[in-house]
Amino acid sequence: MDVFSILWQFLCMWVVIYAFVFLVKFYTTEKDAKRKPYPPSAISLLPTFSTGHGTDTDTDCDFDDDRRNPNTPLVERDQWSIKPFQIRYTTQNFNRLFAKMTRAAPRFWNWWFTIGTLVACALMVAGVVVIGLAAFRILSGLYHAILPAPETSHRVKRDLGDDQVFLPMIPGVTLPMSHLGYYLFALLFCGLIHEAGHAIASYSEKVPIQSAGVFVYYLYPGAFVNVPDQPLQLLSPFRQLKIVCAGVWHNAILYLLTLLFLSGGLKAGLLLCGWKTLEGLGGVSVVDVRSLSPLATHLSTSSVIYRLDDHPLDNNIIDWNDFLLFDQGRHRPTQGFCTEKYLDNLGLECCEINDDTPFGKSPNETLSCFQDFKSALDLKKPEDLVCLPALEILASRDRKRCTSDNECETKCITPYMPSTGGQIVRIYARMPSWVQGPPEELDKVFLFEGELVDIWESVKVGILQPRFWILPASIPHILELLLRYVSSFTLALALLNILPAFRLDGEFALGQILVLLLRSNHGPVTTRTGDTQRYTRGVLAVIVKGTSIVVGFVIIGSIILGVFNGLSGDF
Repeated sequence: MDVFSILWQFLCMWVVIYAFVFLVKFYTTEKDAKRKPYPPSAISLLPTFSTGHGTDTDTDCDFDDDRRNPNTPLVERDQWSIKPFQIRYTTQNFNRLFAKMTRAAPRFWNWWFTIGTLVACALMVAGVVVIGLAAFRILSGLYHAILPAPETSHRVKRDLGDDQVFLPMIPGVTLPMSHLGYYLFALLFCGLIHEAGHAIASYSEKVPIQSAGVFVYYLYPGAFVNVPDQPLQLLSPFRQLKIVCAGVWHNAILYLLTLLFLSGGLKAGLLLCGWKTLEGLGGVSVVDVRSLSPLATHLSTSSVIYRLDDHPLDNNIIDWNDFLLFDQGRHRPTQGFCTEKYLDNLGLECCEINDDTPFGKSPNETLSCFQDFKSALDLKKPEDLVCLPALEILASRDRKRCTSDNECETKCITPYMPSTGGQIVRIYARMPSWVQGPPEELDKVFLFEGELVDIWESVKVGILQPRFWILPASIPHILELLLRYVSSFTLALALLNILPAFRLDGEFALGQILVLLLRSNHGPVTTRTGDTQRYTRGVLAVIVKGTSIVVGFVIIGSIILGVFNGLSGDF
């Protein structure tokens, strides 16, 4: 995809976002004039949060009491910040919800976030291992790219792709522009779950948040919560750790839920809502066909493709992929077609096939080149080739099949397709039950001419078919794709955000872990104890700087390799 097309779609996306935002603003309730903005403090303990606000000595999580307390910092109920390609929305409308949730089951939330803290600490160790592995693989990939061995130089491009642990999402390069909506929604949803974890944990520890909100910066959507710093500092290190680890814990839970849905939960739900599975029946259900593809006139959504040439799709998508993504680009025929007579007056122009003219040079596009079935693997001679109408022979269900001339009145022939770009594929399709028409239109055979991969790229298929015409065939595909993006992003947040690197949750979490370890070794100490505080800060600074360098290298290296692989794939 060219740069101008990407920029155009980027601008169109922002036009839609701005239109949506102004529509929401129009219907949003007016600001409460009695609630005045309070200037933010300069320091925020939680790096994934927005900056905290002032001081607050009242740690009661009851939102109603929080509103009546004159010492509680006040902000406007709704705040909008709209700039070119940047939108930020801050609100207090969810504070009451978070407070009610924690009041409803305080013991549950206490245990919930205690377990989450332990899981987050384990994820910190796992994240360090993963980021170290990612850095090693990027170094290995760059080394082989710069100094490839002679016997492996032809595999450099593949090795670069295989060496990446993290695949960067670059619209138009590594991310299809058609998936941009899935990307934005999944990233925003994962961010909301993450920040909701921080907010609920904060109320659970008697620290009411100031506000929450969402933002979109260029192509990065996210969420945030504002937590006052001073009440947070008054908590014990472990209680602070519970708040900062809550976001990662919620992302880990979300990842497990997406795995549950992708492993069968989504399918079970759709089967209850009006879809049926083709597993055991064979075939694949058509979800969508590219409008510019010649297949669009033959295949309707929800129709079932149950056979390609002589290969039945008994194993559904597995057989579909195996046939169309075959490494050699063409399949060896297992049977030929009986023909009553040769039409010698049609010439052999259609058999003058090469990579530039994969369908021959005949001006009659209905003719295709055929060969004797017995010579399918031999060097072709002019007497073994013949031009015949392809539809008459290949698309007829009554045509007798054969493996030798003895089984036919004259010849046993098969299409002559030496070029991978000139393959002829017989597609057997069955229309959905609600379509009416003659039998030959409800269960038909038609031909596709081109590369096998063109069919795979032009037709989206699945194993679920709607039972009723009112159900969109694309719903299972959309939900599955969305779940896969959510699964990828929430796992990345769970592993990366807990890393002890600059401005990540792991930086603050590691600081509290060090305080807890020092306290357990040397008796009661606080972060204000001079020597202990200096030692803790020194150790924390060294670890954070080292991890930040590795994380930065992995991010830059992944982007470079992602762009290189994406651009190389276009040539």
